[in-house]
Amino acid sequence: MAYSRNSRRRLFRNNNLNYKNVFFRPRGIKETMQYGLPTLRYPSPTAILNLENVTAYWGSTDKLYNIANEYYGSPEYWWIIAWYNQKTTEADFSPGEVYLIPLPLEAVLGAM
Repeated sequence: MAYSRNSRRRLFRNNNLNYKNVFFRPRGIKETMQYGLPTLRYPSPTAILNLENVTAYWGSTDKLYNIANEYYGSPEYWWIIAWYNQKTTEADFSPGEVYLIPLPLEAVLGAM
């Protein structure tokens, strides 16, 4: 079962009138719950020492979900590679840039 990156995020109702007018009213929605911004904590230096890091070079056609599927067996863990390299999306990587893939998955999730 996949580890949800949203499990510790706060849920709230967005009461902003501008937001409601733009997104809710045209869809006939009165309200919806939203996730708040996450607080990301990076692994401690000690935790990093307990992980195996695979070094890779970013290619111009690379996708995080494909890399996650290759190394973790599931595309759902794409965010771990982004998080570990302190990036948010593929757009933050540059072709030729060195990045790390932390292994094993269970240890990475434990370090979070």
